[in-house]
Amino acid sequence: MISQRVSYLINYFKMALLNIKSNIAGNFFAFAIMSFSYFIMLFFLLCYANIYNYMRLFQKNNIMIVFLKNGVKKDNVINYIKTINGVKTVHYYSHKSSLKFLERKVSHIRSVLKNINPDFLPSFIKIRFKKDTISKIFLSNIYLRIKTFKGVSIVYYNKLLEDKIIQFMFFTKVIGLIIFLFLFILSIFISYSAIKLVILRKQSEIEILKLIGATNNYIRIPMFIEGEIGTILSFCLSILLLFVIFKIFLYYHFSDFLAYFHIGIIFLSGWQIFLIFIIALVSGFFGTYLSSKKFFYESKI
Repeated sequence: MISQRVSYLINYFKMALLNIKSNIAGNFFAFAIMSFSYFIMLFFLLCYANIYNYMRLFQKNNIMIVFLKNGVKKDNVINYIKTINGVKTVHYYSHKSSLKFLERKVSHIRSVLKNINPDFLPSFIKIRFKKDTISKIFLSNIYLRIKTFKGVSIVYYNKLLEDKIIQFMFFTKVIGLIIFLFLFILSIFISYSAIKLVILRKQSEIEILKLIGATNNYIRIPMFIEGEIGTILSFCLSILLLFVIFKIFLYYHFSDFLAYFHIGIIFLSGWQIFLIFIIALVSGFFGTYLSSKKFFYESKI
């Protein structure tokens, strides 16, 4: 019994491959459309993953920047900061150090920076806290203590924006879910349309098979296999195209501009790729099911 089912399955696979081979042009067009839909979905997920990753890292950032007033004695401020519990490192940047810092970060406009008077740039202190001491209440307390210290102009740290960051991350999750559902439904529709074109091209063949006694399942099962094969090939092509574009982006150093803002570019993780792969298989299945069901119903074969 099992060997008979395996034999049937192998026969269905052979029929699906023959169908693909007999209509290469039509299948190629259908697979190209499906590849485009999966590429859009993967590209959106890549953008979302990078935005979410940056906001998550930004939220966990443990750095505070203290800008000093002109003429203030830096040692007084530095010594005061070092007495605060939880401080890991304190680094002072003078006017000239600020200019050198800019030259390192934006080396492509170094010639422009050379004409800038360092005295116009602010001097500041960069504070890094221990990870086990970071909390919103702790940093808020430190922020208020340093802000009121004589000689301090402005104090900046990312926890000032924490509420907005949390709101933004929640907003991106909701919008991301809505867009993702839309893309999923769109991929089903595209799979449906692409596979429907293939089925219409084989309408005469299907009618002949029905006339000689072939059942609906005998005709439709190879269609499902053919649709899933096309889905797998389309997905592999789309992920390969996205990976090549990602590597080109890195090769030509387009990421250097984002690195200036401490934004690191990451590629999709294995589970994210697997998730889209499963969604692609499901959309391909539903696309084949709807297109073949509607065809058999309308043609009343």
